[in-house]
Amino acid sequence: MSSILTVLVIAVVLLCFVWFEFILRILYAFGSRKRAYELSLRYETRAIHLIFSLLATYRGFRITYENRLKEPLPRRFLVVSNHQSLFDIPLLMEMMPKETKARFVAKKSLGRGIPLISFFLNRLGHALVQQDGDPVHAMQAIEKMMLRSKKEGTLPVIFPEGHRSTTGALRPFHSAGFRKMLEVDPLPILVVCIDGGWKYAKLGDFFKGFGKEPYTIRFVALLPAPETKQQAKQSLATCRQLIEDALNDIRAETSSAKKKGS
Repeated sequence: MSSILTVLVIAVVLLCFVWFEFILRILYAFGSRKRAYELSLRYETRAIHLIFSLLATYRGFRITYENRLKEPLPRRFLVVSNHQSLFDIPLLMEMMPKETKARFVAKKSLGRGIPLISFFLNRLGHALVQQDGDPVHAMQAIEKMMLRSKKEGTLPVIFPEGHRSTTGALRPFHSAGFRKMLEVDPLPILVVCIDGGWKYAKLGDFFKGFGKEPYTIRFVALLPAPETKQQAKQSLATCRQLIEDALNDIRAETSSAKKKGS
């Protein structure tokens, strides 16, 4: 029964997204570009809210949000996070300060085939890069995203692993995109750890178990903006170590809570 309900929830979300995208495409084609852009931003917020509202209501999905920062967030910063599932993108969008918009370095294949989401990725200033493709084109896409992000005041986000971890183990971090982002716009770095998504790597796992296992997002640390290439390299190494430590900590806490509850 729960699997059927999950399918119905997904179907409702997709139908809403198809309708939102239809309206936006008509407006971009025949109306004011400014109006279309403003409406896109509004629909982006609505779409994310719809996802979380439906999942919370019909699947009991809850996010454990932990802020371990010792200082308030600045107006703009670069987000560095580990990556476990496609759900990490809307999750991070939902958890950023409400007056801001997150913009992602994402794989190019996400730019087609997903109602509304692909539309947003192509229209709203994200960087779509071909995994294991031409690095020159990837750097150009990232530079374009960072320049637009700086102009519009959005928050750039990167998953330095490059690929999702389907086992929960932290993958190696790649530095090229990260260094390019800081080269264009030197920003403080928000280190974020996400855990739980890897358990739903397969569609069947999602239908059976989504909402039953904890899904945690932790703001781990805020690092100062690197001033040199060497500092940027060291900052990325620090990010990885902080995320790895946070993963171990989250899992130890989860295991302890399960033992107490059994």
